[in-house]
Amino acid sequence: MNDRLPQLFLLFVSLFCRFATSANIRTSSSSLVTSDDHIQKFTVQMIGYSPQKTDDYVAVSVEATPGYIVGFEPMAHADRVHHMLVYGCTVPASEQVFWRGMETCGWGGGSYILYAWARNAPNLVLPKDVAFSVGHESDGIKYFVLQVHYAQPFAGEVHDFSGVTLHISQRKPAHLAAVMLFVSGTPIPPQLPAFQNNITCMYESQTPIHPFAFRTHTHAMGRLVSAFFKHDGRWNKIGKRNPQWPQLFEAIPNKLTIANGDQMSASCRFDSMDKNRTVRMGAMGVDEMCNFYMMYHYDANMQNPYPQGAICAQDSPQLMRDYPKDGFDLLPTRPELEHHAHQSKTPFGIVTEAIHENLGDVKLGQVAGLAFDNNNHLLVFHRAHRVWDQNTFDNYNILLDKSPIKEPVILVISYHGNQTKVEQKLGGGKFYLPHGIYVDKDGFIYTTDVGSHTVAKWRLDGGELKNVWTSGEALLPGSDEHHYCKPTGITRVGDQLYVTDGYCNSRVVVLDLNGKRVQQFGLPGDELGQFNIPHDIVADSAGRLLVTDRENGRVQHMTTQGHVIEDFKSTMFTNIYSAAVHEDYVFMVPGRPIMGHEQDGIAVFVGRSGTGLIEYAFGPTTRGKREQMAPQFGQPHCLRVSPNGEAVFVGDIQEGKARLWQFRIQREESAGQAAQSTISWPSLPHADGNYSSFFVLLAIAILVLGAYCVKRRCKNLENGVGVFDKKGFKPLRTEETVGFISDGSDSEEE
Repeated sequence: MNDRLPQLFLLFVSLFCRFATSANIRTSSSSLVTSDDHIQKFTVQMIGYSPQKTDDYVAVSVEATPGYIVGFEPMAHADRVHHMLVYGCTVPASEQVFWRGMETCGWGGGSYILYAWARNAPNLVLPKDVAFSVGHESDGIKYFVLQVHYAQPFAGEVHDFSGVTLHISQRKPAHLAAVMLFVSGTPIPPQLPAFQNNITCMYESQTPIHPFAFRTHTHAMGRLVSAFFKHDGRWNKIGKRNPQWPQLFEAIPNKLTIANGDQMSASCRFDSMDKNRTVRMGAMGVDEMCNFYMMYHYDANMQNPYPQGAICAQDSPQLMRDYPKDGFDLLPTRPELEHHAHQSKTPFGIVTEAIHENLGDVKLGQVAGLAFDNNNHLLVFHRAHRVWDQNTFDNYNILLDKSPIKEPVILVISYHGNQTKVEQKLGGGKFYLPHGIYVDKDGFIYTTDVGSHTVAKWRLDGGELKNVWTSGEALLPGSDEHHYCKPTGITRVGDQLYVTDGYCNSRVVVLDLNGKRVQQFGLPGDELGQFNIPHDIVADSAGRLLVTDRENGRVQHMTTQGHVIEDFKSTMFTNIYSAAVHEDYVFMVPGRPIMGHEQDGIAVFVGRSGTGLIEYAFGPTTRGKREQMAPQFGQPHCLRVSPNGEAVFVGDIQEGKARLWQFRIQREESAGQAAQSTISWPSLPHADGNYSSFFVLLAIAILVLGAYCVKRRCKNLENGVGVFDKKGFKPLRTEETVGFISDGSDSEEE
């Protein structure tokens, strides 16, 4: 690892922990209100970690807020994260906010998995009047612990802030949710087309439970996992599924009730024909797993049927002799589901592709603006020899050098990898101090010029830039409806243009396509809807605006009427100069480092639309010791993402070191398209008429499993025997079962 990575990570930790301490890892009230309930959002996030090895496990903890969890909102992507687990712990495994390793909950208390995420699972909303109890003496959950498993290190300088937002109600539900795990530890012999692992337990509680969803999990050898229960001599299906399909929680179509004395059984079918050795159950990819998760609820006024954790791990062959044939029969193949569930083998990363100080024979001036045209060419709006410094304007914002820049300031380039070609040079003698540039769907080019205080529309005619109209009075700043004062950015939504104006006026001006003013919104200030230098503006695919509020250190996501939807703001930056959007992701770059942390440099931050939260960050690739380090950002000024989402460009205006940074987003070719696949997910039926529909990929799993395993491990250690017994349950250290206290017996830690 390079020497800078730990330093950057420590910076993220220190800044994020300060944020976490004051805000309980981002706690906020939600506007999601039901007829009789108010939902609070409580977010637990990773703290800018960059995985350092294959199968890297890390965790963060925060004190639990009391209430009842009714929903989970994941904030991660399978490109970066293999899986996330949210535990409820009586005591966390570490007194630190962050720690490495598989441990989640500590000795002397319970360990309850509340939520699990993987493979781009959507939000989970529990059925009506069903919730997980947290933060109360009765449930034993005093802390939330977020565990994140990274399958492999990132490429480049990427730091992860993935997390989960919990939707918490203060109203006690009629039914409490829990999960039972059926798990087998039986090894799989080689060269068998069908080998069954079986699990059976008897239900001994007086509290009836009602399964309403299930999930299956194996590694690559699994072909089918099923579960049934026997009541009054009759088998009833809980569910069956191919574990090579997306590992969602599938709704159970019928209302089921498991009562005292019922037999509960599960079976996993494996194909070991391509193996030449026995395959054990375990954590690594070469091992296997046999898991069936049964999500159920019970009456909140009745006794918890599994106060120490709901787990079934017994192998009783004599009780499985009449197990239904349907539980062994394979399901029809579904290639589209297997493709969707494919796990990427390419490490995610954002790597420095090139650092351009020259494009063709042109030495770059300050790179003020960037835009893509309809041919996927990049337009670079630079200032040639002119530099904006303390001598550029007088005290009245009047440009002192009133001569236009003679050189072409718009370079239209094509690029392939790190190679670029200048296709056109435009704009010589037409601009005074370039700032923002945009190309609309009709091919018109729009520019803002802070030197002349104007906004202009251009068209290409025979390779020449021809003016269509100019808005504002050239070289004369103002705040009325006929003038601008250093306008900064422009974008189009529908048949209207939105101009950030800018350094003096702190407003957004709306024009029609002919340059006529329609309206304006925004005032100076730091409240929502107010600005302190609106410095850049872009539109998302839904036609909403993202306004870079530079000196307020945020990006405001707004409607075209100026109403704020959300804002992206963090203690990890104090200013934001530019933003770009691709699909659901918002890319943001500061122009200056945090005061006092100048030596740590500047990063690009990436958030998920709809959350207002930072999901990951990246910066120039570094290598070696600090004195041998690769170039770093000087003063980033503008940022754009290529239309295909594969490249990020950053314009740098640092005096004497003007550059165009080019980054490549590295991921498996099909990964970016996974979320667009059309798959019909099952939905939860209306059992008792009260269930709402829901679906979710991956698991809420192993409630209280850690406490069970800790108790068993302690007992075995006291008796001086091995932790695992061939006839008993072997805890499996994988993404499903990594929440126990580790004895280090087969640790992968270095």
